[in-house]
Amino acid sequence: MEATLAHVAVGCNAATNALCVRPITHPPTSGSFNYCGAFAAKNVVCLLRSGASSVDSSPRSAPLAVAQTLKHQDATSDASRLTSVSLQCDAQSQSARVLAGDSDGRVFLWSKAAAGTWQLQKLTHDAQQLPAVAAVATAETQRRRLHFVAFSDGTLAVFGQSKGSEEVTLLSRLELGVQSIMETVEALVVKGEGEEKEESVLLAAGGVDAKVRLLEVAGGSDQLTELLALEGHRGWIRSLAFTQQETGDAGDAVAMLASASQDQRIRVWKVTARSRGSDDACPPGEVKDGFLAHGEHMTYTVSFDALLVGHEDWVTSVQWTQLPRDDEREDSCESALLSSSMDNTLIVWTKSADTRSSWTPSLRVGEVGGNGLLSAGVLPARGGRLNLVSLNFGGQLERWEQQPAPSTLFLPAISVNGHCAEVTDLSWSPRGDYFVSVSLDQTARVLAPSKTAKNTLQQPPEWYEISRAQVHGYDINCGCFVLGNRASNDQFVSGADEKILRVFEAPDEVKQLVRQLNPSDKNDENPEKQARTVQHAYLPELSLTNKSTAAEAPDSNSENGYAELTSSVSLPVGDTLGRKTLWPEQRKLYGHGNELLCVTSSHAGDLIASACKSREERYAAVRLWNTADWSEAQIPLEGHKSSVVQLSFSPSDQYLLSVSRDRQFCLYERQLNSDGKFALVKSVKAHRRIIWSCSWSPDSSLFVLGSRDQSFSLWCRTLEKWDRVCDSVVFDAAVTAVAFLPSVLPNYEDSGAYVLAVGLETGAIELFTVSVVGEDASCAVVTCSRIGELAWEIAPSAAVLRLAWCPAKNEGEYVLAAASSDSSVRVYNLNI
Repeated sequence: MEATLAHVAVGCNAATNALCVRPITHPPTSGSFNYCGAFAAKNVVCLLRSGASSVDSSPRSAPLAVAQTLKHQDATSDASRLTSVSLQCDAQSQSARVLAGDSDGRVFLWSKAAAGTWQLQKLTHDAQQLPAVAAVATAETQRRRLHFVAFSDGTLAVFGQSKGSEEVTLLSRLELGVQSIMETVEALVVKGEGEEKEESVLLAAGGVDAKVRLLEVAGGSDQLTELLALEGHRGWIRSLAFTQQETGDAGDAVAMLASASQDQRIRVWKVTARSRGSDDACPPGEVKDGFLAHGEHMTYTVSFDALLVGHEDWVTSVQWTQLPRDDEREDSCESALLSSSMDNTLIVWTKSADTRSSWTPSLRVGEVGGNGLLSAGVLPARGGRLNLVSLNFGGQLERWEQQPAPSTLFLPAISVNGHCAEVTDLSWSPRGDYFVSVSLDQTARVLAPSKTAKNTLQQPPEWYEISRAQVHGYDINCGCFVLGNRASNDQFVSGADEKILRVFEAPDEVKQLVRQLNPSDKNDENPEKQARTVQHAYLPELSLTNKSTAAEAPDSNSENGYAELTSSVSLPVGDTLGRKTLWPEQRKLYGHGNELLCVTSSHAGDLIASACKSREERYAAVRLWNTADWSEAQIPLEGHKSSVVQLSFSPSDQYLLSVSRDRQFCLYERQLNSDGKFALVKSVKAHRRIIWSCSWSPDSSLFVLGSRDQSFSLWCRTLEKWDRVCDSVVFDAAVTAVAFLPSVLPNYEDSGAYVLAVGLETGAIELFTVSVVGEDASCAVVTCSRIGELAWEIAPSAAVLRLAWCPAKNEGEYVLAAASSDSSVRVYNLNI
């Protein structure tokens, strides 16, 4: 068995320091170290890689994707998450390091050498309590690396690591107190004069006391010493950024420090450092040119340079960058400062090469309304153009890309999208060309692949979010497509923390976009012969219902809300994706007494089965709905005493299987002599703990149950009854998801076999083959063999809540989608 991770869809944690963008003016040659950024997603670090080329002048959106995920093995709670991430890449040595801290006070360091694998270290500190990590930073001198960590109790810690050594030790701690909690830290290496002068590290820290503190770790010293505190801001310091070090007229080291605050202002400070001599008689404090402080080996002079006013809300982040050179203009700007704000805008501040010039806002981009921006950065440029990315308060990464010269227009670009809370369910379309995932973040997202003739297992198709079917006001717990061959567009049914089911219909533009992404698909009819239906929907203010509109959909190739992927395909991005790709709601189904928990469709598409949360037997019934007129098909099916957590129709639609918190399964059979109504034929308490999941084999002869008692069991029908066959397979963790491959694996050990995917509470995904090798006088003889496990590096970091195989057949290559409580949706390509 061979498995590759084809796609990861996940949102970023809503924290300013959760996104770290590594600015690159000239992208280095491709290599494993070439990551352009990193962000924290629950308890995982996602590494970003951009496909931008410095010579590319195409107006098409440069691809940005999650190249790899990093995780740790420590136990985490549902409330814990990574709060701060720092990425360092060295193009010369082709090495990379990621430093991250979480809300439980743990600090992790991942490091990777050239052509090596990622190595994980946990940085330990001697604190009696573990306060949350607020910010992290890393500085690298010629002899060692220093890792700085700011905690939410006002403590600053310094960890040291010698070059060529993997051991990381705690060097010093500085207690500032809870009135001086640091929200951001930034480090700068200051070079001393002469060959024997060891480099010092200057640390800038800012937080709730509205002061910018400068601290130093001198060369050869392990102590963190506070130098001075810069005042002027009237709100919390949210972000700090140093420029790269330059050399002044007198040979001094000169750097610029930018500080962003909740007072809507940005202050720029000039920091001058020179080696400390015997003639330094001036005492530290305020001097003519600003503020003076003496370090162990260096003397620092800090002066106020500029006050930048332009945002209308909190300024949340700042980052220095360089604008492309323009040889035809002598006064071209080189250094620039990018800022983000809760007013939902990004501003690029520039200053002319003339030192007497003032800072001016040369560019302002953003969207009207929105959730506010928490952080921003500059991605690798294409053809000398700016490529901006930002993190909004909803956990989504938004991008704006400059168009080719001579245009100065910025348009939204394709970015990384995903859920920001537990993903509860996912369902493939009837043809298997795309799927929908639902989450506790109250959204239903549509993902589809862009297939080409060059796609292989090693080079799988790229996946994109093409629509947001539902943006709800309640947490969405379940969803499914109405299966079967239908003349109308695809229909999707969702259930949330409300008592009604909602039925949506895919708009024509989504169907057309899926066809454009997969031009080789011959399953669709000629689009010119299909009748035009509802184009799109909108969500009125203070409403939970997507209203359909007969207005024509905008031309995606000309609207700013679309980004050009290829010459024939444009994808919705940004605000257009979140608000203008909704699916129109067709029906509401009433009848349940509590919040919806699970829903499924028959394979013929004539019935929908659903169940709700329940602590009483009267609410634990399963309801069946007729999809022809959306009326109840029969009286509710009883049998359970507590909440039904999953439902599944057999592929023949002869049986309906339900599993529940009451630790039993109920099997309902369609009665031929009663107008095809279902009736209970078997109810068994099959496991010692809750049964989380169930699935049918493709020929309806077997079904599997996965339970919290760390096992799954197989059941087969023989001699007119259903019995457990073979021993239960036991694991080290609870079984939370099971799914049979919808087709028989051909020629497996000279006979056919079923493939079973099993997801565990730890995030592990294992694969088994199930074979019926014979039948004795009382029951079938079934064997179950483990064939492999997905690599730990590509598996989810938390419980797998749903597994779903793509129903399309691809001659030995199969696609498996996994939904996890770590808020990710992962797509795997498998060769079995």
